[in-house]
Amino acid sequence: MPVDDARAKLRVLIASLAPGGAERIVLEWLAAERARGREAELAVLHPRRNALAVPQGLAVRARARQSSESFIAALAQEWRADAAPVSTHLITDDLLAILWRSGVRTVPTVHNHRDGWRNDPSAWDPRDVPAVVACAESVRGQLLDAACRMPVFTVRHRPRVGSRACDVEARRATREALRVPPGALLVGAIGAIKPQKDYARAVEVLAALNKRRDAVLVILGGVLAADGLDEIDRVMTRAVRLRVAERLRLPGFVSPVEPWLAACDVVINVSRFEGLSIAVQEALAAGLPVIATDVGGQGEIDHPALERVASNAGAASIAQRVARHGVRDRLEPRPFVRSPRAWSLALGVRKIAAPRIDTLFVTANLNAGGAQRSLVNLASAIAPHHRVAVAVCGDTTQASFFEELRRASIDAFRPAAAPDPFAAAESILAHAHARGAASICFWNADARVKLLVAKFAGERLRLVDASPGDYAFAEMEAAEAFAASVATHAAEYHARLDTLVLKYECTPRVRCRNAAVIANGVEFLAASPRAAAPRFLVSGRIAPSKRIEDILAAFAQVRQELGDAELHLFGRIEERHEAYAAALGLDAPGVFLRGESFDHAHFREPWTAAIVIGTHQGSPNAVLEAHAAGVAVIANDSGGTRETVIDGETGWLLVEQADARAIAGAMRQAATDAPRATAMAARGRELVRASRTIGEMARRYLAILAPESAPAHEKMQAWMPPPESPPSFASQASNP
Repeated sequence: MPVDDARAKLRVLIASLAPGGAERIVLEWLAAERARGREAELAVLHPRRNALAVPQGLAVRARARQSSESFIAALAQEWRADAAPVSTHLITDDLLAILWRSGVRTVPTVHNHRDGWRNDPSAWDPRDVPAVVACAESVRGQLLDAACRMPVFTVRHRPRVGSRACDVEARRATREALRVPPGALLVGAIGAIKPQKDYARAVEVLAALNKRRDAVLVILGGVLAADGLDEIDRVMTRAVRLRVAERLRLPGFVSPVEPWLAACDVVINVSRFEGLSIAVQEALAAGLPVIATDVGGQGEIDHPALERVASNAGAASIAQRVARHGVRDRLEPRPFVRSPRAWSLALGVRKIAAPRIDTLFVTANLNAGGAQRSLVNLASAIAPHHRVAVAVCGDTTQASFFEELRRASIDAFRPAAAPDPFAAAESILAHAHARGAASICFWNADARVKLLVAKFAGERLRLVDASPGDYAFAEMEAAEAFAASVATHAAEYHARLDTLVLKYECTPRVRCRNAAVIANGVEFLAASPRAAAPRFLVSGRIAPSKRIEDILAAFAQVRQELGDAELHLFGRIEERHEAYAAALGLDAPGVFLRGESFDHAHFREPWTAAIVIGTHQGSPNAVLEAHAAGVAVIANDSGGTRETVIDGETGWLLVEQADARAIAGAMRQAATDAPRATAMAARGRELVRASRTIGEMARRYLAILAPESAPAHEKMQAWMPPPESPPSFASQASNP
């Protein structure tokens, strides 16, 4: 399929690359994107002598001798033609205004608690600032309280920590260089020396701790501004007064930090306020215990080695907690699950274009299968009344459904060249904005893509999930660690959905704004003739979820009695299921593997019954299509199957865990009791005509995707087959 990646070159503007949490975030984010081949440009406003190293291959523009205003103005002239906004970090409003006046939109990141803000978010205009990123949920709350008028997205960065943080030799050498006495507890405090960090209180902790045990405090940070000079004077004055100056180490900024983390035994953070401390998190990832004041986003760090104390906790109280930890004899990392590329998603916003589509469907693939068939049926049916496009995130192994969409003039495309959830989600958001879509509808999409799109979509987009069911819920639960790494969770996703579509009547397993039941609909087919000899049909993927092994075992029993019986399997063996298929014995007597069938041509052949045995079914198309073609159905009670396979009325409904013996019993009845099988097949066909057509499915989806266009739904009456006598389910002996 064609790739239409709507992502743009990443453009980032940062105040400086001085050692600090915000700077670490930007460089780790861009390094992760560059590793994926993403083009990125970083502009640095204030060059620093002690600057962090730039990732290899990253284009950097640093201000030289021109003024800050001239530098920003030059950037604005180059960036003004870009559709994507610029990510900005620690840039003041007067400089941002230069970009805005040139038509460059910005997505500022707020890295600090309100007390440390350099901007007035209430003054930002949504036309210039389409979105804002907060480094923690607590900071997001402060932005909203400050009357910030645009969507605010929380991205909690988890830092990368290298292996030297647990290197025994690095620990020995660093402690030796710091002159740490043998057996002394080395306490670390990390970050630039400034009033916010309150290192004078850290010195008080050292003094209280030394009354309990031999300890040394190392402050890993230097001075960046004038207030830092005053602060270092305060720190040294406090150390001298408390007589612990000889126990204080001030190496300044250190890079890399890993050997210093290896040297420490415990880390303290006594900040007066924080956004979300990168230093605290990298210490935790390195396996260090951390005692930190409960300020800002510290309460959003979920790690067993973190102990939080009140923001006004006294030095003695903190020292008591530090004293519980001993000198480390083992160095073991405890890393976080990381998703540094999540920062890119906030740049998926685009200027809202004049609507070119109404709904963007998002699916994993267009492989053979009931879910994909339903998507193609629905999109093709509503396209004359409701403009749609289909974003296919993963690999597709066959061309039929894609070609069918193209014949219906529906744009189907890959949002990214590789099945990468971050790239796909960012491109999907950009497409939705650029095409003016009102709705995004997930249809059996990757749970990670769904989480990302929902998190960064904003409230303007209507979100519908039509891929639920046991599999989809299980996949969302399996993505729990990923969700946490991008500062969201499944409950938040379901709460954000405008509508959760269920394929059959059941109690939703999750809380959501609105749930609707829309069963699949299928084409009403010409009636298939009944086979003279036993001839059974299985349609669907050759996969474990279809329980082909049980069907084959049942057929083997039937063939012992009915030697001329045949079993025909129409479906694809995907690469991931080749081992499963190889063990099935598909070359058994009477078994025919026919490959995929996309045009229902197999229903022109005569059949005795169709067999659909599966796990975690939704509204299986294989059942509905057999009904529509007038073929008797043998199925197990899974998902919504019971809504059309009514035992003894429209088919044989076996228990969910039906074994080969039960399946074989139904097959014998279908083969030997032709009048009964024919009657049930006819009633199944009438049921589809009455309530399971593509037109009925399409009308119900349009009521959700475009509730404001209700009159247009009536035009779809033409898709319905002409009404006939309603189905009767009085008894299995009734005349069809």
